[in-house]
Amino acid sequence: MKNNSKYFVEYIEEYLNFIRVAGNFSGNTVISYHNDLKQFLNFLFRTYKDSSCQFPEKFIYDIKSVTKRDIKSFISELLLEEKIDIKKVKKYNTKSISRKISTLKSFFKYLKKRKFIDINPASVLIFPKRAKNLPYFVTESDMEKLLEGAKTIDISILDKAIMELFYSTGIRLTELINLKIQNINFQSKTIKVLGKGSKERIIPYGEKANKALKNYIEIRNICNIKNYDNFFIGNKGNKLYPMQVQRLVNKNLSTVTEMKKKSPHVLRHTFATHMLDKGADIRAVKDMLGHESLSTTQVYTHLTPEKLKKVYNQAHPKAK
Repeated sequence: MKNNSKYFVEYIEEYLNFIRVAGNFSGNTVISYHNDLKQFLNFLFRTYKDSSCQFPEKFIYDIKSVTKRDIKSFISELLLEEKIDIKKVKKYNTKSISRKISTLKSFFKYLKKRKFIDINPASVLIFPKRAKNLPYFVTESDMEKLLEGAKTIDISILDKAIMELFYSTGIRLTELINLKIQNINFQSKTIKVLGKGSKERIIPYGEKANKALKNYIEIRNICNIKNYDNFFIGNKGNKLYPMQVQRLVNKNLSTVTEMKKKSPHVLRHTFATHMLDKGADIRAVKDMLGHESLSTTQVYTHLTPEKLKKVYNQAHPKAK
């Protein structure tokens, strides 16, 4: 057994370096795992610290001493309800809890493989059941109203290009921000994006999106004073940042819908829902979205009111 008289944070840093390099995890995933493990470290620090240790970063705790009970207590703390204005709300939703469990399972599996521990205390953790909520999506008529340039809607060339590409391909926010100009093929109307796990995929897009991208590239070349190879840049020549795009999407969707959620991910849901509603093969949609599992894509096979009405009119003898 290896010497375990290290700061607990050193094990975390070693593990993060491993998943960053050998595990080929995305930058966002590494950040999320780091936050989860730091939160677990703070929990252990509060539970077992003595007066000689003032900071979690200087907390030396034998990694072999972490028990199943410690980990279960940590998860239980996350699940605890707190009172806010009389109402009870959970600190973390089921999705966040599941990710934290995944982080701990992966972390302690790594420690066992490196022989820092004999027993994996996180192996007993089970994932909470997730409520199967239907994804938010924008109706076809609302997307038509927004993108076809209704006179009542003022949409800039940059906004139009971004909204068209989101809706036409279903790409993620980070994939759009990091899209390189050399990875757009205007002739074949395809883009190449780098998705989760640094996996590349090629996605086709439509003629209307192609026109919007061509219109945008003319002003992009004028604004690109810093010679970025990112396709989308701001008015001052800077690369776009996530909040900027989120606000852009929210602003434009607010002109056509009062739906609570108005985000790039809603446009991803909208793309998938409309594709499947129109009869697209679910495996093709899975590949375009970059999903690992078909079950992830199946959430979009829900029946919309429009689809239910169509089925009813086609099948019921008294429908017409």
